Amino acid sequence: MIEVAQDWLTEQLAQQRELVLIIDSLAEPDPIKALFAADLMQDYVNLYQGTEFTDMAEVGPWLVRLHNSDAELIQTLLNTPESDWGWLASAEHIDLATLTQHWQERLLVDEQEQRAFYRFQDNRVIARHLAQLSEAQHPLLLGPLNSALCWDGQAWQSINNPHPALYPAPFDKPWQELAEPETVSQAVLRHNLEQWLWQNHSAATAQLAETQPLSSWLDTKLEQAQSWQWQSLERIQFLLRYQLDPALAEHPAWAPVENETADAHFARSSKELFTASVQA
Repeated sequence: MIEVAQDWLTEQLAQQRELVLIIDSLAEPDPIKALFAADLMQDYVNLYQGTEFTDMAEVGPWLVRLHNSDAELIQTLLNTPESDWGWLASAEHIDLATLTQHWQERLLVDEQEQRAFYRFQDNRVIARHLAQLSEAQHPLLLGPLNSALCWDGQAWQSINNPHPALYPAPFDKPWQELAEPETVSQAVLRHNLEQWLWQNHSAATAQLAETQPLSSWLDTKLEQAQSWQWQSLERIQFLLRYQLDPALAEHPAWAPVENETADAHFARSSKELFTASVQA
């Protein structure tokens, strides 16, 4: 599969196009730290900086203009797409200010009359959307970029943009109309919850992340919520909030009582755990 990525890279360089990484900072290990260590962070933008989401910049997407496509780390990224570090794109000229405007105008999607982050930095999301959109719709999503190289979870995919340009707001968002597969929905939910943890409980989340991988912990808690039939976002966030507290994580109130419905279980547990948190 690496041949597809290498052929794409060779083609872009042969056309004298410049390259940019779109990085998912929630990937593990954190690609941003590796890029700094490899001295590749010379021109970059954190897309949450300067927006209403500045306080979440630590977990936001990054644009990194590449000056050295032969760097060893770039080959490492191409060889390890399963880490879901993000994706690679090209343009005749990488103007970070223009690209920043383009992607900041696409940070959000509307879901059931609520705003949610559009995780275009997730290679699986962008690969699936570009594959399902028509070629005529690619410019709306890729904007000034000429071509994209994305790992869809199983293989490298290269997608060309027939009309690269800046398409400023207002614009159509056909990617919002695409149905999410269950696996993708779960991945997006997990990432959104991870962002919620960093935004709302940053100190406790950082302390937890020092002792174990946050993604593994989150997966375990989501499995717990599913087994208890706590399916609403409110109940999942309640579970995560109080499980973050070591003093409450093993509290007996969590255990369901025999013949207790999911609603009764949540009502009782939330009342007892809230009382315990106040008394702590």
